[in-house]
Parts: sequence; C-alpha cells; structure tokens
Amino acid sequence: MTNFINSKMNVDALFLGPKSENAVFFKEMMEYSVTEHMHWRSGYHPEDPEYLTTVDRYEPGYRDTLYRTEGILTQLSSKLKTTSIPWFSPRYMGHMNADTLMISNLAYVMAMMYNPNNCAQESSPTTTVLELEAGLDLCAMFGYDINQSWGHITSGGTVANYEGLWVARNIKTLPLAIAKHPQAQNLLKDKSERALLNMQTSAVLDLIDELKKQELFEEVRDLTCRGEGVAQGKLGKLLVPQSKHYSWMKAMDILGLGQQNIVQLPVDSSYRTDITQMKQIVFSLIEQGEPVLAVVAVVGTTETGAIDNVAELVALRRECETRFGVSFYIHVDAAYAGYACAMFRDENNQLIEYETLIKRYHAEGIFPPDVIWPK
Repeated sequence: MTNFINSKMNVDALFLGPKSENAVFFKEMMEYSVTEHMHWRSGYHPEDPEYLTTVDRYEPGYRDTLYRTEGILTQLSSKLKTTSIPWFSPRYMGHMNADTLMISNLAYVMAMMYNPNNCAQESSPTTTVLELEAGLDLCAMFGYDINQSWGHITSGGTVANYEGLWVARNIKTLPLAIAKHPQAQNLLKDKSERALLNMQTSAVLDLIDELKKQELFEEVRDLTCRGEGVAQGKLGKLLVPQSKHYSWMKAMDILGLGQQNIVQLPVDSSYRTDITQMKQIVFSLIEQGEPVLAVVAVVGTTETGAIDNVAELVALRRECETRFGVSFYIHVDAAYAGYACAMFRDENNQLIEYETLIKRYHAEGIFPPDVIWPK
C-alpha cells in the first residue's frame, strides 16, 4: 500500500465534518467503493451469462420486493436520524464516543461488500493480511519488537478483555495437563501442584514449543481447561483495580472462573492502582497458598483516563518470582486513550525528544504557545 506517512496531515480533511463539510468527497469515494465492487462482480468470469434477465427484474413480485426493501431502509433512516446520538457535534460531550474518520467509514463499507471471514485466511486472503499488518503497526507504536509480537483486531475492548483472561486461564492450566500426561510428565520433573500453578508465562510458552516438537501438544491440550476442564477456583484469583471495566465481571462468568475469585485492588486519589496496597494483597495471597491467575493494569480507565504504573507491576512479578517462586500473567487493559502513545512517537515509531515534540505541536497549533508540558 502507498506510504503517506511523510506527507503533511490536515485533521480537518479526515472527518465528514459537523455540517458535512466534506460531503462531496465522501459521496465520491462512497460511489467509487460501490462501483468498484460491482465491476469486480460483473468481471468475474465474464463468459458466464447473467442470472437475472430484464424480464425477471420487471416481474411484479420482484419489483414489490425492491419496494419493500426500500421501505424498510427508509424507516431505518428515519429512526436513526431522529434518535441517534450526534457524536460529530462539539455540542455533545456526554459520552466517551466521538466522530469517526471518513476513511474508516469508507473502508468499512468497501471491505464489508466483499464479505471476508477473518476466522479462516482462505476466505479472507486480503483482510487477514491487513489485520496482521495493523496488529504489527500497533505493536510498533507501543514500542514492542515486531519480530516477537503479534496482534489481531477484536470487535471492542470487552472482547479483548475476554481474550486476555482466556489466554491467562489456558496458560495456567497447561502445566497441570502436562503433569497428567504420561509421555510429557518428564518435562516438569515432579513439580508440586503449587509450583505448577505458579510457573512463569515465558516458561509455559517454552513448554508449548517443546510439546509441539515432540508432537504431544494436541494430546496435552485435551487435558487442559479446553478439554477436560478445571474445577472452579483452582486457578486462583484475578486481581483488577477498582477502576475496572464491568467486562471483567462478565469475563469471569463466561469463562467459568467465578466472580467470587475477583480481588479488587484499591486505587489512590488519582484513580491509579495503589502500588503499596497491591503488593500487600499479592504477598498475602502467596502466604495463603492462593495462586494468582492474573493481575490487570489499566492504561486509561473508561471513566477517568487514569494510567496504572505498569512498570511497578512488572517489577512486582519479578520480585515474586525471585522471592517466592510464584508468577502470574499480566494483562494490560488499554481501555481508553491508548492511542495517545502515537502523539509521542515519530514516523518510525521512535520516541520524540521533548523539545522537538513541543516545538512541533506549537507549530502545528495542537498546543497554544503558552502551554508547556512538564517533562
């Protein structure tokens, strides 16, 4: 795809506008999207005859069906216009939603007409590749090594949290399954159940690689929560800040882990997870012999935009591994404003020097000249 990174971007040209100021361009590109798709259909095996003839299209039942379809769409348009929320208007500030980019709307319509199914690449050879590219772009934006990263697009933050807990649960149960498999047991060298439930995530991932080499992965996986299942509560507690999104409660329900196994972490006056109390809670659970399934850090809480100290959480896990031989999965819930990272990186995803950043934003009018961000 063409690289437009180095061209100057005008934000006003990205949106339809509160008064549909970019209506002409939007309509032109919408027509282009639909026309291109129709050309693709008519040009696919051009030797094939038309399925519908002119006579068919003027048959009374055919015309009646089109009229009914038009009526339904007219009703829907009326309802949408009279009851929808004006996200596009600066007069409306009652929710976290905002207007969407024209290109996102146009690309959505364009791709939707091709009806790809990203669950299987053979039915989505274009959009699956684009999804993987988008995942790598996000990984690079957040500073991850793209050679060791991977991501995919979910329908929203709630599903993303479900998937994060799903991963944590599956990783937690794999050592238990290995210990039950007669040919794989030697990989764990008679570890106790407590040790099995407190293995490092990286160590479990290494075990998966080894199981695949020995062609035992499928058999072992059938012994995990994905196959035989695991007794509720055995995998330990999920630690989430009090500022959590309600999807975490639903996730524990859906995955059969039990909402009673959620431990809420207190937050400070800035609504960030209280580091001192988080440590006390984790250490207390370890002393009780209670496994920690995962600890969640929130980067941009839904209500307040508070950002937890992820580095402190990583340091806490490292301390638990060193002092107690206990580990847990970490999930970073970039609930809201995670995109802000893009404001501090250049076109090559490198952090911009402070002075350069301020000069650029002042020059582009993003910050008024008298606004100076603290270092």
